[in-house]
Amino acid sequence: MNLLPLSTTIAASAAGSSSSGAGAGAGAADELDGRIWRRLPQPLLDRVLAFLPPPAFFRFRSVSRRFYSLLFSDAFLRSHLLLSPRFFWFAFFLLPPLSPSSASSSAASSSSSALLPPPPSSSSSSSSLPPPHNIALLLDPATLCWYRIPLSSLVPQSFSPAAASGGLLCFLSDCSGPKTLLLVNPISKIAACLPPTPTPRLFPAAALSVGPSSITAVVAGDDLISPFAVKNLTSETFLADAATGFYSPWTGPPSPLPRLCNIDPSRMAFAANRFYCMSSSPFAVLVYDVAANAWSKLQPPMRRFLRSPSIVELDDAREGGGGDGGGKIALVAAVEKSRLSVPRSVRVWALQACGRAWAEADRMPADVHARFCAAEAGRGFECVANGGVIAFTIKAAAAAAAAEVLLFDSIRKEWQWAPPCPFVAPYGGSRALRGFAYEPRLATPAIGLLDSSLSLSFQGFSG
Repeated sequence: MNLLPLSTTIAASAAGSSSSGAGAGAGAADELDGRIWRRLPQPLLDRVLAFLPPPAFFRFRSVSRRFYSLLFSDAFLRSHLLLSPRFFWFAFFLLPPLSPSSASSSAASSSSSALLPPPPSSSSSSSSLPPPHNIALLLDPATLCWYRIPLSSLVPQSFSPAAASGGLLCFLSDCSGPKTLLLVNPISKIAACLPPTPTPRLFPAAALSVGPSSITAVVAGDDLISPFAVKNLTSETFLADAATGFYSPWTGPPSPLPRLCNIDPSRMAFAANRFYCMSSSPFAVLVYDVAANAWSKLQPPMRRFLRSPSIVELDDAREGGGGDGGGKIALVAAVEKSRLSVPRSVRVWALQACGRAWAEADRMPADVHARFCAAEAGRGFECVANGGVIAFTIKAAAAAAAAEVLLFDSIRKEWQWAPPCPFVAPYGGSRALRGFAYEPRLATPAIGLLDSSLSLSFQGFSG
């Protein structure tokens, strides 16, 4: 596998204007005693920097040449892996604008880098804007700040976002035939490709689970049985684990999918070495056991009355849980029944420990539901979760509501609307957001498993 050519380095920035950023920096300098920080040993100072969130780290990186070079330091990256806390963010991508006819058809079907500052208010030429699918819009739910990372130097235009895990974004090739998965660390500007899948496919579902030294990827459905026909028949799995030395690049036998399944290609959730995804017409939850290389079906609650169901992983690592696949699976959906005995609502069900039963965990409050329904207007919505926070995005909304994101903290039981994304307006039109659970990480050593030039000692960061 060849490492894609990488050009730019990451620069520092803040979510606000440059003047406000300078003011914040001046205030911080007044609170720091230079006589103390000047005499700190460099290893101790590096340990302090390893705890910083990415935006703060890149602001400090512009202070001196030594700080700038930390991103290429093996010793600092090892320290960062050991000391840095986890940051549970979301990565959103702009979907193409939908015409009124396509939006109405979508509603009918649903019922069954550099961290850059916001663009200036003055209008600029739209031709100078990067393609929307080559921009990752990052949301930090803890601070409600938006950031933007251009990916044009990393991701070809023939790839679309498909999954995310362990600090890596996964992009799937658009062309029909054998599929290629491209893994990208947008922070450190490193990318590598998995080998093409043996089975030709059209628009399959893709899933990814990345550990400190392991990669598991699944591609399922949309088998090309002829140049003019597709069918959901099989899935293929890529496994690589540096701890055990196991490497299986799509070499295992394809696993047959359950009969009469229609996999939702938007995303899969991972927990306890299993991938979960939705199947429509009728609704069902599909479960893929990686160790057994086998699929099974799980009936969702209130199946006949669900609309826009999504499977998410409620990772409890933010409150000291296991994380990295140690969370629990939840189903989020709107409930709409013709009879008044069951009021319309958006509910969250948690999969129980037995793996077969569901229990209602939460329900959207009436006031939040009223505003959400007004914005969504029956067009459908998607959900993604990270660190116990669920993000709701509207599939095909009007221009005024296209980029709205509703956040639900399942640990604190809090609902709130994220501020409007300042990076969507320049593209105009009715553009919705598709989200993925993303953890910004300076170092992702697992990507070294895909290329001999990227060893686990971070040699790839120095070039």
